[in-house]
Amino acid sequence: MAQELRHQCYKCLEDLVFEVKIGRRDTCPNCGANLHSCRNCRFWNPSVHNQCTEVKAEFIRDREDGNFCGFFQFRVVGEDASAEANSAKSKLEALFGAGPKKPTWDVPGATSSQDAEAASRAKLEALFKK
Repeated sequence: MAQELRHQCYKCLEDLVFEVKIGRRDTCPNCGANLHSCRNCRFWNPSVHNQCTEVKAEFIRDREDGNFCGFFQFRVVGEDASAEANSAKSKLEALFGAGPKKPTWDVPGATSSQDAEAASRAKLEALFKK
């Protein structure tokens, strides 16, 4: 059984149930805040340019007012950008591997990677000394 998605008003945090798609003029039954607003959208992020992660969306001056944005998707309770980022990261790791690995060199007499680095640097400097 799939878990039902939960939504809530950005202003009063009241849980909301939608029977139809939200319109531009719909308001929260508890506090009267506009529901079709940037603050309720899953793309709203105050820390990015234009406070919107949807790059094709037009600039909207009042983020709390109802608007006509065609990219609006009501924010799901508990959904955050980190979950999406982690999903993308795991897909990239599956495609390309876990990332670059540090090179390991076999340097005679070195007991650790720091010793190996120091020995390699000494050899390199000796090579270019005049």
